[in-house]
Amino acid sequence: MQTRDRADHRVSRRRFLGLAVLGGGTAALLTACGGAPAPGATASPAPARQAAATPEVKVSDAVAKTLPPTPTPVPLLTPVPQAAGTTKLLMRVHWSAGRFNDFQTILNKYNETQGPQDKIYIALERFVAGQAGPIGTFIADYQAGTQEDIYHLNDAYLADLASRGFFSPPPKEIQAYIKEHYLPSAVQTGTWEGQIMGHPTENQPHVLFINKKMAEEAGLDIVKNPPKTWDDLRRMAKQLTKRDAGGQKVQAGFIVHNPTSTSTSGERVFVQRLMFQYMAGAPFVDTSVTPPKFDVTSEGARQFTEWLYNTAKADNSGSQDMGPQDIIWQARKGAIISHDAWAVIFQVIANGTPGLVDEQHTLGIMSPDGSRIGNMSRNYHFLVSSKSKYKDLAWKHLEWLNHGPEYRMQDFQTNTFGFVPSVKNYPMPKPFPEQMKKAFLDSMATPYQTAMPIMKGLSEAYTIMRDSHDALLLGQMDPKQFTEKVDTELKKMVQDAYSK
Repeated sequence: MQTRDRADHRVSRRRFLGLAVLGGGTAALLTACGGAPAPGATASPAPARQAAATPEVKVSDAVAKTLPPTPTPVPLLTPVPQAAGTTKLLMRVHWSAGRFNDFQTILNKYNETQGPQDKIYIALERFVAGQAGPIGTFIADYQAGTQEDIYHLNDAYLADLASRGFFSPPPKEIQAYIKEHYLPSAVQTGTWEGQIMGHPTENQPHVLFINKKMAEEAGLDIVKNPPKTWDDLRRMAKQLTKRDAGGQKVQAGFIVHNPTSTSTSGERVFVQRLMFQYMAGAPFVDTSVTPPKFDVTSEGARQFTEWLYNTAKADNSGSQDMGPQDIIWQARKGAIISHDAWAVIFQVIANGTPGLVDEQHTLGIMSPDGSRIGNMSRNYHFLVSSKSKYKDLAWKHLEWLNHGPEYRMQDFQTNTFGFVPSVKNYPMPKPFPEQMKKAFLDSMATPYQTAMPIMKGLSEAYTIMRDSHDALLLGQMDPKQFTEKVDTELKKMVQDAYSK
């Protein structure tokens, strides 16, 4: 089988986390792809969508003084040699540096032990998107016959590629195993046209984190009296905002995702709105119809838009004028943030101030009136290429990696990355404080669960949401203008994605 070498694009840890390629997926690499060509056609890079004219927001002086040093790049681990008599299968993953090495260690053990018995050798490469972006790169490789045998794929791209016949569903017995042992919402994010396409990984529910120490300094006991409603959140954000003697904001009450001209937080913005609107009884996306429909015009949708706008502009308690959200959080310059599970290790523990994780009080996303809490699933999945010559071997390896009792991939994902388990009843991440574990479990145990929509064109939707979200928070448009612009652009995106 042909493979091709990929360069190891090393970046600083600060830049690396800013791009969100570790836990947050490939959001940093997103470009508009519109209707990518079907297999057999010539893949060409789609023109990048014109971003809104948002001025760059530089890191404020208050934040810049507390930035951590940039670490030294980590050299890649050498894979073990291929054993005689084994068949080489190619797998690509989106991690680099230390996490790539951690996964290579797992595969080295397989290739030295179980692999020779299975007659399989797994070759691991780092996925680096070409200029066309992830989907364009996937399609180009597929057409050239250089695609991986095993994909580890963000759910943002599953529908675009599955609709083009990229994947071979697992045997029925593996589909049955996944359905029995994995969370229903995680299985849902990997189901296409009624078939479970592969093993869920990287479960990323979305919760609220509030700094207990900052709250105490402001006279708030959020452990005994946590915010219960959206009005409570807005009021507390105002109380937790600090300014110096000259009036400059030195601490934001609410940390926003992430108004800068180079913002790569479209996926975060999309997920945040998905959760808040869902809890307001106004689901952001309706996938029960084809093509799917977005909602930014209903009362629940407008309620969240106005909450964001008022927090940022009327109250000036947001971090929109202070710099990137990860740096603000790590530097203790912001008190409240809604974020994904992966951020605990990668933005609080790994790069955060010592003890910062223990200062976090964690809450499920609540409805506007506080009558309920809920959560979501957002996942990567292991999928097998429909062009692979070795489908049975690929699924055999994935059983070793993903099935119990060892659940090797789940252990790696949960305790190295800090993703919440996709496997039912699997222990929460060991690095999480006990209150944080309980908050995740409580929010996921309610009947109010949603999942990332499996639909074509999601990467473009991320870009649309990012640009208008940034403009809304920076005061370049008001809620009415935001609603009209986003509604128009999302409708066009859906029309384009489903007409080709």
